[in-house]
Amino acid sequence: MKASAIVVSYNRGVILSYCIDKLLKQTATNYEVIVVDDGSTDETKELMEKIKDPQFKYYRNEKKMGQPYARNRGIKEAKGEIIIFVDSDVLVDRKFINDHLRLHKKDDKLIVQGMVRHIKKTEDYGKSSLLIDGFCLAGLITQNVSVRKKWLEEAGGFDESFGGIMGYMDVEIGRRLKGLGLKTIYAFRSCLAWHLDGYETEERIRAIFDKSYQRGKNAVKLSEKYGKRVAARHLKKSYVDFITKLFGTEQWVENKGVDYLIIHRDSFLFPILKWIMKYHYRGKGIRKAIKEKEKTHNSPSWLSSKFQYFII
Repeated sequence: MKASAIVVSYNRGVILSYCIDKLLKQTATNYEVIVVDDGSTDETKELMEKIKDPQFKYYRNEKKMGQPYARNRGIKEAKGEIIIFVDSDVLVDRKFINDHLRLHKKDDKLIVQGMVRHIKKTEDYGKSSLLIDGFCLAGLITQNVSVRKKWLEEAGGFDESFGGIMGYMDVEIGRRLKGLGLKTIYAFRSCLAWHLDGYETEERIRAIFDKSYQRGKNAVKLSEKYGKRVAARHLKKSYVDFITKLFGTEQWVENKGVDYLIIHRDSFLFPILKWIMKYHYRGKGIRKAIKEKEKTHNSPSWLSSKFQYFII
């Protein structure tokens, strides 16, 4: 049984190099590593073209097409029976691929969801961490997950209508895979991986808020596609509205709030303020997506009929 580890990346050349280095130093032998570069404008192309390992394949989109398109391209190019998705800022254990393959031998219809441990710097690779995530009942999380290629193809691949914005495309395909009868097993003690968070730089803080905005938009799309129960679980519009109104985020977040947060990164208030601001930008994304849908439907009635039931 052969595995194909697929890494999609955009403008993460240096971090991606660390990720690929770990993937090419596995105890497994029957596998390949595929990088799909989604139109990066940094040094990604030059760094990837320096890698001469026969197990390594590099594909590049000439322009940014979005993660769903890039992941589908990786699936199409893959030669392995087992597809393992790894995010470009994730460093994996030497037994990582063998662990995924071993678990798939137990059942033909599995989603193997691995966890990630969060670290600040590459030197922390391999260390234990109290901050672990990857548990998703609703679908799957592509930072560390594997599925047989045939099921990904039968499910129709990732929904490319999500486009180039972040969030929920992995949850969405996970729902379709479960609709085919696949079940999820969670690897807590195997398939080990470490997510390289980095430090709270200005660039990273602004990127986090942008991702919150994008996820808000895609939450609307997911909820529109799957209805009331999914809306209650993922959109959480009432909860977002409550948080933003409680703290009056419209009055200060985009005025001076983000700049204040960046300057006071060492303050004890930093995690609290960041949490509040993430909800502000998520709410902004939700409202933007709803307005876009209203225009598409050419009637405000779409809003009341589709979104009146969005609760915590």
